[in-house]
Amino acid sequence: MALMTKPAEESDGEVPHKLSKKELARQFRHEAYLRAKEYRKTDPRQIAMKEKMKELRRDAYEKAQERNKAYWNGIKKASKEKSARKRIVKHDKLLRNMVLPASTIKVQGPPDLFKSRGEGKEE
Repeated sequence: MALMTKPAEESDGEVPHKLSKKELARQFRHEAYLRAKEYRKTDPRQIAMKEKMKELRRDAYEKAQERNKAYWNGIKKASKEKSARKRIVKHDKLLRNMVLPASTIKVQGPPDLFKSRGEGKEE
């Protein structure tokens, strides 16, 4: 493709003419872009860098998944413990409210007030 004329597909049988400086600069930039693109595609360092980045992204994704899984498992575990505690408390309340036969009730005397203060001890 000649740089001084329009490409064949654009000319449509017209007489070729010189490109303006603006069009010529645009064409040069486009060709440089295509060369750089081809170079990046085949350069071993670029390929290795891409592979390394893919690996890092995969590792980061896996770690994020593990953190997310641990977070939700912790929430589920806390929820189960909380519901178990509620069930135990409810069961204890029911047991306390039940009337027991008089023969099973243990009678306790009044608490010894002097023992808790440390008074009444013989030295």
